[in-house]
Amino acid sequence: MRDGYVVTSQPMEKRARDMIGGGLRPNDPRRFLIEVMIGAMYADGSVDQRELDVLKKQLSDHDLFAGLNDTAAQTLVGLATDAVKFAGSSTGRVPAMAKGLPARIHRLAGYAMACEVCAADENVDPAEAHYLETLRIALRVSPSEAQAIFAAARAKRLSAYLDDRVLRLRSLVPVVIEMFTLRAYARGTVTDEHRFALRDFIISVPDLSQRTEEIEGELFKAFRKVRPQGFNVFSELQALIKNIPDPVDRYWLTVYAMLAEPPGVVASWRVVPFIGLCQHAFQIGDADMELCAQDAMAFPSTIPRPA
Repeated sequence: MRDGYVVTSQPMEKRARDMIGGGLRPNDPRRFLIEVMIGAMYADGSVDQRELDVLKKQLSDHDLFAGLNDTAAQTLVGLATDAVKFAGSSTGRVPAMAKGLPARIHRLAGYAMACEVCAADENVDPAEAHYLETLRIALRVSPSEAQAIFAAARAKRLSAYLDDRVLRLRSLVPVVIEMFTLRAYARGTVTDEHRFALRDFIISVPDLSQRTEEIEGELFKAFRKVRPQGFNVFSELQALIKNIPDPVDRYWLTVYAMLAEPPGVVASWRVVPFIGLCQHAFQIGDADMELCAQDAMAFPSTIPRPA
């Protein structure tokens, strides 16, 4: 993993920890994972020792923080504490937390860790509940996902839950590849050069990253697939999405489609033909499309977009 975003040599079955773990890096998403926990600790105006113990235990034992030495961990804790205090409240810092955790898997992990802290004293204060709800909305965690996450946190099976979510995201990779293949047909860029650019893009997105040869193999099959002469891209998108009933999955497919566009274009998504096809095929309203654009623009500008 490089700069918290590029993974090129991990097996498909890798767990959540492999998407974040390692030494401290620039723009490290773990800074904001720590912030959401610090925010949870300060949400009700007092820090319970049991909450502090949860933070310490996660930093020392949790797979997601593997590779951070004590000095780096304490540096991140200090930065997170100062950021929350400077914002004036935990909820006041939530927008920055969400911006620092653009990937879906990072957001799920962040919300889960906040739930663990709030549940540490076995009593979720109204102020803590308000913080969790504000965080949930900002991180685009659905109500059903939030319920499942909170239950996993209370049952102390967070790692298993996140590993399961990683497998769920991995199961969407073939769908993502087919979507971008249809995009290439719509743009007239079904070439080896574009296929290689798509490979680099996909392995740069934490939610989608697999071994390079696996992504290359899936892209090769999709680009070489025999298709009817003059087939309709919109109809193919509609057929593709029939197997994806979850509106949250459809939302994130749209985020990935927008993420592939040049950063300066995303805000003007209405004039991008393929994005319009996705909106109608995936049945996403204008308000949610605007949120998709915000989430796409939260990713680092250094992600290699396919031309």
